[in-house]
Amino acid sequence: MAGECQLHNNTRKQFNIGQVDFINCLPINLPIEFGEVSINANIINAVPSELNKKILRGEIDIAPVSSYAYLTNKDKLTPIANLCIASNGPADSVLLFSQFPIEELDGAKIALSPASATSNKLLEIILKEFLNVNVICEIEKLSAMPLQLVNYPARLLIGDHALLEFSKMPRNIFIYDLGSLWKKHTGFPMVFGIWVVRKDILEKYPAEMEIISDQLRKAKEIGLTTMFDKVIKKAQGKVLISKEFYSTYFQHLSYDFTDEYKKGLEVFDARLTLNNQIVS
Repeated sequence: MAGECQLHNNTRKQFNIGQVDFINCLPINLPIEFGEVSINANIINAVPSELNKKILRGEIDIAPVSSYAYLTNKDKLTPIANLCIASNGPADSVLLFSQFPIEELDGAKIALSPASATSNKLLEIILKEFLNVNVICEIEKLSAMPLQLVNYPARLLIGDHALLEFSKMPRNIFIYDLGSLWKKHTGFPMVFGIWVVRKDILEKYPAEMEIISDQLRKAKEIGLTTMFDKVIKKAQGKVLISKEFYSTYFQHLSYDFTDEYKKGLEVFDARLTLNNQIVS
C-alpha cells in the first residue's frame, strides 16, 4: 500500500519502505494498511533476512532489519524513528523446538531459521557460551513446512512460524524461548530488529525522513491503543490463538528503542565480537 505525506520542499520523491509481514509487526503495519497513517512510500513486504539484503543493495530506503544486519553495517545504516522489536524476557515467537532437553543437545545437528540472522546468532551464543553445548548448525530452507524433528533433533523457528507451531500445544516436545534465555543469562533485554534508514538517503532527504519517522511512531501508538483490538483480530486471522495470549504477547514486546534496549544491543554486539561471530 502507498500513501502520501507533505514534504517540506514540495518534492515528490517516492521512497521504498520494507515491512515485515509478521504478527509482531502488526501494531506498526496495520495502521498504515488501514490508512490511519499516510506515508509517502511504496511498501515492500519480506522476511527480515530479505529486507536485510534489499536495503544493503539499495532497493529499499527504510526497513526493520535484524540487529545483526545493523551491527555489521553501521557504516551504511542508521536507526530511524527510535523503533525496534525487542523483549525484556520472553519474546514468545523466537523459539527452539527440541526432542530433548537443551542441555542434552551437545553434538547434535540443529536447524536454524532462514528468516533471521539475529536469532540464529543468538541461539549459537546461548548454546556455546551460556550452556557449553556445542552443536552443528544448518540453515533450514523449508521453514514454512510442518515442524519435523526427524533430520534435526531441534529446530529454531521465528515469527509466525514459531507461533503456529506453539499453537499446536500441548504435545511431547521441549520449547525454549530465546528471549527468556538471553535475559536469564545476561540480565539485559534482547533487541531482535531495528528500523533503520540508509545513510545516503538520510543525508539527501533529512526533512522527509523526519516526517516518515513521525508517521512510523504515530502508527505504533495507534496500533497499540485505538486499533489494538483490530491488531489482535488480524493476528488471530494469521495464527489462531486466544485473545488473552495475544494481549500478553504484545505486552512482552517492546517497540521503543530506549536507552535500556540500546544497552541490551551493546551487550549482544559485545558477545558477537567476543565469539568472533561478526564477519566482514
